[in-house]
Amino acid sequence: MSMHLTPPYEQFSYAYDRMMKNVNYTRWCDYIVSLFNMYRCSPRNILDLACGTGSLTILLASKGYKVTGVDRAEGMLNVAREKAENEDLKITLQQGDMIDFEISEKFDAILCTYDSINYAINENELSMMFETVAKHLASNGLFIFDVTTERNIVEHFHNKTFSENHQDYSYIWKNTYLYNTKMCRTFLTFFIRDGDLFRRYEEIHQQRIYEVSTVSSLLKTTGFKLLSAYDMYTFNKWTRSSDRINFTARLV
Repeated sequence: MSMHLTPPYEQFSYAYDRMMKNVNYTRWCDYIVSLFNMYRCSPRNILDLACGTGSLTILLASKGYKVTGVDRAEGMLNVAREKAENEDLKITLQQGDMIDFEISEKFDAILCTYDSINYAINENELSMMFETVAKHLASNGLFIFDVTTERNIVEHFHNKTFSENHQDYSYIWKNTYLYNTKMCRTFLTFFIRDGDLFRRYEEIHQQRIYEVSTVSSLLKTTGFKLLSAYDMYTFNKWTRSSDRINFTARLV
């Protein structure tokens, strides 16, 4: 059986929505809208960075927002395009890296959800990403994003292996966290049916854990004011027990 090493999320896209069926995107969308209301932001246009298969993008568009989605993986965008077409929604979807994307438009709100920020593997990349967001954010616009925490990785992923078998695909998902570098490495092996055969694909994902103080400092140096850092889905300040922290910032 031949093996193909592919970029992150290119083959993952085939089964991503089924593997992530437990994610409550409706709740996530409602939470973001509540943050808009809290900070008196009425966005006409929204940029969804690292939009993946567009689940959140589509929910926002269905609420009447003009939404643009950007993702590095063309495979994920292809799924998003098909879903948007099926919902008869007009959504602009563009291939690009959240670190240094370019769009000739400014947005009233920019989102980057589901720990996509953690894919910036060092502080330089995270700072570059914040600078790029700042260039595309309209005056008084909101930047909303979240990070996964070290507690979440250690408690639920470190040295754990997940696997499932289905009629058309199978996967093995292995995780290792390196405390000294604060890096989580994920090794994904997919077996995807192709006629009577299964083709094997490998993806390697790397995510960096960031302390709130680091995120706050980098936001400040790139021209943002941190408005809040909440325990996910709440309006309570994050704690050391938080598995995910949601940040909201605005340009100074």
